[in-house]
Amino acid sequence: MKTLADDGVAYDVLEGENSFNKTTKCTYFLIVLFIDGSGIHYIDGKQHPIGKNQLHFLFPGQHHHWETGPETLAQKITVGKLIFEEFSSIDEFRFIRHNLPPVFKIDGMVFDAVDHEMKGIKSALELLDFNKEWHKLVLKRMDSLSTLMKYEAERYIDSTLSAKLNPTVKNFWNLINTHYTEHRTTSWYADQLNISANYLNVLCQKNLNISASEMINQRIMQEAKQQLRFTDKIIKEIAFDLGFKSISTFSVFFKKQSGYSPINYRE
Repeated sequence: MKTLADDGVAYDVLEGENSFNKTTKCTYFLIVLFIDGSGIHYIDGKQHPIGKNQLHFLFPGQHHHWETGPETLAQKITVGKLIFEEFSSIDEFRFIRHNLPPVFKIDGMVFDAVDHEMKGIKSALELLDFNKEWHKLVLKRMDSLSTLMKYEAERYIDSTLSAKLNPTVKNFWNLINTHYTEHRTTSWYADQLNISANYLNVLCQKNLNISASEMINQRIMQEAKQQLRFTDKIIKEIAFDLGFKSISTFSVFFKKQSGYSPINYRE
């Protein structure tokens, strides 16, 4: 495939037997919806059976290949880095990447809706070939797709992991949601939970494969992205809303987490 721009999106169909058995390193974010199929999808050395109504996704840097059966039919969306960063569901995806297999089944109306949006992206990309102004439609379609995937990712996390999660880690997450604009040090949250900061980190790493500070930062970033995308607030106001003392400290934090400045992300 040709090089995809950071704000680019590409569509392809996977059909029939495909012995793409050379393991490759993903450069982009991939979303694959298997309408039907059989075979094996190898992701980072682990085998994932391919089946009907499955959603698979891969992150930049992951290695994969697949061997599909004759009845296989799938839609594949390739997403540039900036579009991936804009996904409202990005935090759920990253959470799944570190904790759960990036393959799950979707059924009923949600499957139909995801299938419909992916076909809509194909149509929008065809229009884009004739007029670059249709790029806005592609982004709107991607927004709709990300909302559907966010819903399914949350359901997948709740049904697969939440019941097994350590109660202290659950309480930590609830505290973050309440206080993330006021407090961003692990020690403050550890004090509220009557444990040491080191032990809180141990629990987070053991249960979620990320540090306590990463959990706090992810929540701040989630809100920052929402405000940059869906409000008319100036960046200075957003920075202060999120508890930063200056635009510069907010900008440094945002770029470190996403690779983009708040201005570039909004644009």
